[in-house]
Amino acid sequence: MSTNHQRKVLQWVAMLCCFILGLTFSPIKSLAEAKTDQESKLIFATYIPVGYPQVYAGLKLFVDLVNENGKGVVNLDAYFGGTLLKGRELLPGLQAGTADIIGIPGAYLLGSYPVLGIHMLPIWHSGYESMEKLKIGTQLAQMQNEVLKKKNLFQLATSGLLPEFLFTRKKAIKKPSDIKGLKIRVAGKVEGKVIQALGAVPVTMPSAEVGQALQRGVVDGVLLTPVTAKGRGVHEYCKYVLVYPLTNMDTPIYMMYDKWEKLPEKVRQVLMEAAIAWEPKYIGGKDAIANDDLCYVELIKFFEAKGLTAIYPSKNDSAAFLKATRPVMEWWVKQVGMEIGKRALKNAGYEY
Repeated sequence: MSTNHQRKVLQWVAMLCCFILGLTFSPIKSLAEAKTDQESKLIFATYIPVGYPQVYAGLKLFVDLVNENGKGVVNLDAYFGGTLLKGRELLPGLQAGTADIIGIPGAYLLGSYPVLGIHMLPIWHSGYESMEKLKIGTQLAQMQNEVLKKKNLFQLATSGLLPEFLFTRKKAIKKPSDIKGLKIRVAGKVEGKVIQALGAVPVTMPSAEVGQALQRGVVDGVLLTPVTAKGRGVHEYCKYVLVYPLTNMDTPIYMMYDKWEKLPEKVRQVLMEAAIAWEPKYIGGKDAIANDDLCYVELIKFFEAKGLTAIYPSKNDSAAFLKATRPVMEWWVKQVGMEIGKRALKNAGYEY
């Protein structure tokens, strides 16, 4: 074989090797790059229906912020109104991976995560105050996640709290002694402890059942946020509303901690930026979807227009309510441990 012929054969062999190597390695590299650049799909679920306009709008706002600012990085497929998971199914569904992110009131999580009871305690005076104390980066928010992490939960965002007022069928409640002996609907354990501390009988039931329970006289009153009370038509069955936050309600956003840790850095950045922007826009901020004016003014005017009498406790009666419910704070501190409980209350601005 001539030298020129040998040279041509070697050139063809080299080209063939390069072609084979290209087929072998190039697709793998392309797949890796595609995987890195692929938009992450996450499932968001909540039981909140359209009938709670402010709460629904607030949770939808979080979804919209993520999807608008995270194009090409992350997209949330959202399920509202319990279409994927009902209220009691949300935490198990999150743990099982049916949903990646959930928006849920803390009352549903207290059995597994008692530290979240800090949201419901009767220590908050306004939505704005609670938002400022609970928002991302505060000592209270960081402390909660320290505790939640031990049980693999991550509170992505809290926002502020909605006050729960007492709506009663026939009896006006002006001071703690007025409530003694009444049967009052509550959502969860902390609310139940508050009602017990005031000498009444707590009856736990979903908000969907309060209309029928009031109509039949199963309960004498209900503890609800004014937003929920309007959505459930409580004004059709009650004559009075005590405009005082006996307890509070929230709908924070949660993920499993290990799921959060495994997300690509870009995805976590989008979610966190959305959470930071979302908190003051949802509850508690001066221009929030659900602010103090809505709860203490606008919705109270709505109830008064429907025939309810709004009762505003005096300064002395407000102090009496707080004093009467102090045992609830003591009970909660025992649930979470003295060190954690006292630190959380201090960060919330409550002198224990």
